Amino acid sequence: MDWSSLPREKARCILCGADDPVLLSVVRSWPVARCPVCGLAYLSERPPEKAAADVYGHSYYEDGDVGYKGYMETWNRFRSVFERIYDRRERDLAAHCRGRRVLEVGCAFGTLLAFLRSRGWEVEGLEISPVSARKARSEFGLTVHEGNLEKAGLRSGAYDAVLMLDVLEHLHRPFDTLKEAARVLAPGGVLVVQCPWELTHWEEAALAVVTGRKTGTIEPDAVPAHLYFFTPRTLDAVLEKGGFSITARQSGNYGEIRRRLFQQPVLVGSPLETVFRLVYFRLGLRGLLSRAARLAGLGNGLIRYAEPSKPGAP
Repeated sequence: MDWSSLPREKARCILCGADDPVLLSVVRSWPVARCPVCGLAYLSERPPEKAAADVYGHSYYEDGDVGYKGYMETWNRFRSVFERIYDRRERDLAAHCRGRRVLEVGCAFGTLLAFLRSRGWEVEGLEISPVSARKARSEFGLTVHEGNLEKAGLRSGAYDAVLMLDVLEHLHRPFDTLKEAARVLAPGGVLVVQCPWELTHWEEAALAVVTGRKTGTIEPDAVPAHLYFFTPRTLDAVLEKGGFSITARQSGNYGEIRRRLFQQPVLVGSPLETVFRLVYFRLGLRGLLSRAARLAGLGNGLIRYAEPSKPGAP
């Protein structure tokens, strides 16, 4: 798919409203910028919300240039790895959730929901993509609503947990979605958010130094599907502005499946970069540092548990 051919609209900072972004890089013709006031990184030009059907169509789940490469084929091939990841997710969810009713916003093909159902959870999904919603129903027999959360018409207080895993960075109107998530949560319910930490994560900062670039200019993934590129601080700020209080923070690691699918090249760039890539990718330094980073709260996956703020709370 020619991602540069999508219609586009200008965007301002969703956190502070500033409209004077500093350009960091251009990816597939889309400008990645940082707000000089609050520090949020985002696409200062983006596909409009009405283009969602084009963005999240068949190409997104098959081509691999912006979204996924053979989504179901990859899941079937590495099912045991996915289920090990899902097992940890289920244990963490059980530790933070009082009930067993789960709504996953952006459930894709429903693999996580199917796993949770096998562990005794009552599950429903919601998907903006008709392609993935149909697949979740046909492959796993799941209840999956189509469209965005604000228009789904779900019952108030119907869920003990709302999952938004790798979703918030895609949303044109995140605060509308967060408001609706609070409405459909039961009293004491929990919102679980996961987002990638891009641009300023230590791994990308190190790569920038080795390749002679400024921090923040390493190209982020999934442009133009990803509209924001969060840091721990800006993710927390978005959730708090959206009416949630953060109750717990976790650190995760992306890339286990990708590392199995794609081997990073070594003989690239300057001699310094080649040595760095050899030690980092081939001699095991990356795996060692990733495990240490997750334990230290510095993994490249940002995970937040949050509950709706009480009226009058700051």
